[in-house]
Amino acid sequence: MTFSQRSVRRFLGMAGLAAATWFLAGCASGPPPITGPPNRSVDQILLQNGDGIEVDLTGTPMTIPPTITKLNGAGTISLPSITNIVAIGKTPHQLEQEIHDAYVPKIYSHISVTVTPGDRFYTVSGQVNPTGPAKQPYTGHVTVLGAIGAAGGFNDFAARKRVQLTGQDGKIYIIDCKKALKDPKLDIEVLPGDKIFVDQKTPWEAATGQ
Repeated sequence: MTFSQRSVRRFLGMAGLAAATWFLAGCASGPPPITGPPNRSVDQILLQNGDGIEVDLTGTPMTIPPTITKLNGAGTISLPSITNIVAIGKTPHQLEQEIHDAYVPKIYSHISVTVTPGDRFYTVSGQVNPTGPAKQPYTGHVTVLGAIGAAGGFNDFAARKRVQLTGQDGKIYIIDCKKALKDPKLDIEVLPGDKIFVDQKTPWEAATGQ
């Protein structure tokens, strides 16, 4: 065996070991990630400690001004004539329904309730260009590629084929952003509270141009 052949074999062995270590570490850290397009919606996001909300009550005989509050502690809110409504752990729609049922028919025959969350955020970290803040405001529909672009875009060391997104519910999704560029269905939607992490290429990925 020539020196060149031994060098190639040694490199492949080291790359294989690195890949195996990365794979085993991922397996040991928890349940396997989800690689297919998920069924996610911003309507499913639960209110949590620190969230601000605005509650609008309309359709009543007298005008009721909006209630603006920040959830903390027990996460309860108080409204005219009703108190200690638990908001944390519910979606805005669920909270709307609970407030409605507390008023109708005991206090009012009819009322419309709208719960609007305040500023919410997602984060992008890892191998991205440092031209944007890691914490990004959620202003509406945005996908993984859009979120990474807003945070500065991929740097030269980014493993674009296995970007990790961790949802507020703890579920982990792996996005192949190279495929997502060609197939928008693979570019999943980012929701408030999501954490996007762009990993660094392994030696094997760097050597093979993955």
